[in-house]
Amino acid sequence: MTTTASQVTQAQAAWEAWNHLGFTQRSERLKKLASELPELRDTKTQALLKQLLDRTITLEPIQVMPGPTGESNELYLNGRGVVLVTGDATATEVALVGQLITALACGNCVLLHWPQQPDWARSLVEKVHTFGLPKGVIHYLSEAELEPLLALEGIAVIAPVCTAAQARDINRHLAQRKGLLVQLVSETDPQACTHLLQPDHLLRFVTERTRTINTTAVGGNATLLELGSTEL
Repeated sequence: MTTTASQVTQAQAAWEAWNHLGFTQRSERLKKLASELPELRDTKTQALLKQLLDRTITLEPIQVMPGPTGESNELYLNGRGVVLVTGDATATEVALVGQLITALACGNCVLLHWPQQPDWARSLVEKVHTFGLPKGVIHYLSEAELEPLLALEGIAVIAPVCTAAQARDINRHLAQRKGLLVQLVSETDPQACTHLLQPDHLLRFVTERTRTINTTAVGGNATLLELGSTEL
């Protein structure tokens, strides 16, 4: 697991720069990637990715929230960190790609694991690197067993394509982890990808952040400041 732990560390190091690009820029880069990679050019995959990436762009706007005078409050969405995308024997290429692209578009780095189709998974990651995505942003995991990967430190999300029974088993393993909670975002319908197409699916790959700025420190409302200093 030493090599895998190193890959997690590399993904964590690449995460900040990838997340900083923003939803729109990441989605545009991934649309270009999807149009160039032969593995992603079939009609079903293209239709799924277009829908997912178009939806991802809508997560970009920053929401201005109410607050006291002299303070600016903003709500925005951020990638969670490192996502393990994995598939079992029932997984399909289109569903795996859907989970992979969703995780990347939402600002996460990805570890791809599909022991039933190792050649396909390895080739996809290599071609993604060839077409310009930073190597730290996506890694191929060659391990045959899933269970040790579920205990990896530094994983923020597990995104499997699997049966409902396998998803429950993964959830039980995650419940036994110590430390920060790991989000489970599963696709148990690998043919129709019904979970990937749910409106809230993208939101499970992100987390909310708030930014507060004290505007009085850079000018603010001078009239209110003056009133506050008046002696009665």
